[in-house]
Amino acid sequence: MKNFSIFLVYSNHLQKLALVVIIFARYIMNNWQIIEPKRFGGITTTENLVNVDDVKIKTTKCFVSLDDLNNFIGDTKREYPFTPCSIAVGQVVELLSESNYIKKGSKVFLAPSQATKNGYLRDFVTIPQSEVYVLPENVSEDDALFLGHVSLAITIIDKLNIDRGNHVAIIGGSYLANVIAQLLMYYQSVPILIDSNEKNLEVAHKTNVYYTLNPNDNLESEILAITGGRKCSKVIYVSDSMEDIDVIDKITADRADVGFTGIPATKTKLSCSFAFEKQLNITFANDGASNIQTAINLLAQKAITLSHFKLHVYKFEYAPKHFENAILKLEENQDAEFIIDML
Repeated sequence: MKNFSIFLVYSNHLQKLALVVIIFARYIMNNWQIIEPKRFGGITTTENLVNVDDVKIKTTKCFVSLDDLNNFIGDTKREYPFTPCSIAVGQVVELLSESNYIKKGSKVFLAPSQATKNGYLRDFVTIPQSEVYVLPENVSEDDALFLGHVSLAITIIDKLNIDRGNHVAIIGGSYLANVIAQLLMYYQSVPILIDSNEKNLEVAHKTNVYYTLNPNDNLESEILAITGGRKCSKVIYVSDSMEDIDVIDKITADRADVGFTGIPATKTKLSCSFAFEKQLNITFANDGASNIQTAINLLAQKAITLSHFKLHVYKFEYAPKHFENAILKLEENQDAEFIIDML
């Protein structure tokens, strides 16, 4: 019994020591880097204003996307080491020249294009003012983390020249697919969201997407009924969809416009035979950078509902652990994306 008590005391001391080490490391380490596939390393960096238009930002939240997880696995062309996370929000803490647009204390979204070499999973970031988007008061940080999704949705819709009243099939039920469906409704088109994950279909219902179909349930006849026997002249395939790409053949009309969108790291195999037979017009979009300001305006107008997207939030110091857990979720086809709280 005495030995057991000694063990308990020793264990408690070890736990306290581990906690002290973590807290101490948090103060001396301010940048997580992926140094090789499936391995993180913590470093300390200093961010200084170099150019007159530079802005120093305290990163407050990062969005860990499927692209980030693919980079962590090693499915990337990037050179190691690098800092992950291309989607982030923060607050301006220092700048050399204030303007009517951006001031110290401004809540901002950081341009994903600035994260091609090193991402935002670090305490502070210094980037040009032109790559910083000030957020309106009525746009929350959590909603702003989806600006990449909204801007990409705008891009693919524009590329397909979708008009009011068009029936548009969206293959996939991810966050991006849901945003596309909501945006189509805002533009007064008719989205048909197709996904075999009932949870995704339930979220779509909550965001008022009327037509939600499971591809396993008489998909072709359902599409014919909805479109009055014509099938879909506009189709969007979201690259993180778990659905068979041949679903496109079942739902498209001849000479339909088909758009592929999503994260560029996702590998998708397309059989060209039915595309040739139906003479489909195919386009691609994986970058919505030119539409970020439009996306901010849409969020400010509450044109899109994001409150039903439930992501886990984890602390910065435990980021490596949660990247590893997310990979396990991916292997089980579960939702793996999450948010990192940088404060």
